[in-house]
Amino acid sequence: MSAAIRETVLRSLSAIGAIEEANFYAELFSSQDAERFALIVLDPRCLKDPLLEALISNLRILSDLGLSPILLVGALDDDRTSVKFQAQRLSKELEQASVKRAKLNTASYQLIPEVRQKARKGMVTILEMTERRGKMNLMTLVTELKAKKVIFLQPSGGITLNNKRLSNINLDQLSAGALLDSLSAGQMRFIALVQELSKNKSNRAVYVIASPLNLLPELFTTKGSGTMIRRAVKIKKVPTLARLKKNELKLSIEEAFSKSIKPIFLRSKIYKGFIEEDYRGGAIFTELAGLPYLSKFWVTKEARGEGIARDIWEAMIDDIPAFFWRSRMENPFNDWYMRACDGMQISGNWRVFWKGLHAPEVPGAIIAASSAPDDFLT
Repeated sequence: MSAAIRETVLRSLSAIGAIEEANFYAELFSSQDAERFALIVLDPRCLKDPLLEALISNLRILSDLGLSPILLVGALDDDRTSVKFQAQRLSKELEQASVKRAKLNTASYQLIPEVRQKARKGMVTILEMTERRGKMNLMTLVTELKAKKVIFLQPSGGITLNNKRLSNINLDQLSAGALLDSLSAGQMRFIALVQELSKNKSNRAVYVIASPLNLLPELFTTKGSGTMIRRAVKIKKVPTLARLKKNELKLSIEEAFSKSIKPIFLRSKIYKGFIEEDYRGGAIFTELAGLPYLSKFWVTKEARGEGIARDIWEAMIDDIPAFFWRSRMENPFNDWYMRACDGMQISGNWRVFWKGLHAPEVPGAIIAASSAPDDFLT
């Protein structure tokens, strides 16, 4: 793909989010194994216009970006004849849109190596599942392909409560409450399916219900567009870095920021730390201007898109209701920060954010954050 085409496509994505955000996710997806990008499970109702037209348009954009989603037809349908028809129609529509594609049956010999090969050649692969309960079922596909994101495309586009879309559902907190009472039978089946899929500890896929109309915002913005259904990760709260595995912490921070951390930082006194149990992300607070200062907030590149940032953030604000932090002007997550903060001020090359601070505390926080030394080696 030429640089001109890529730039044009990315600029078209800026309509759904900041161009920096879209570019960040495009680069992230391109750096991963092609077959892990997204497994899209299609509801038969999404293969009829106008949803089909929207789906094909979005798949064309993904293809132009060099991304190869895997489309699964039949995981939600027991009618073999219908499944074959749907897969064939989808293949023809992609052909007419000049999208490179391949169609395979999930019962095919050596299916997984074949899918990997097609995806790495830039082909959108259609998987025709005529034996839904066969050996190559949805659980096996998710596990074998090591899918990063499993998107269930539905006309509804997500789960709502009191006419408001739920962006996130934590399976560990779903034992009771108003949400369970409001779910339809179809939505309950989805919840049960994701609960079953998430029992397999060897895969860390994120499960999302979205619409073909909003597929790109789901993929290329931190806010998303559908409903993410997942189990929360475990966050360790520590009063000192001495209680952590220093080498794993160092590697995690440096991988996330693509910079080398100064050795003194790992020996310094902190206010409090919140670290994901497998060191795939975390938050470290120090103290500046007599206030908690969020010095580091990160998720490793491999784990981005799994909702870990949300879990860390919720653990933080439950424990530290008032704090401030800074972010470089070009940070693709500034939109996310804008939604999370109480206020923001630009100071030099920094955006300084705060949450829960009293008005008289804000000026000192801005000065302290904008003048704080860099913890990374230049």
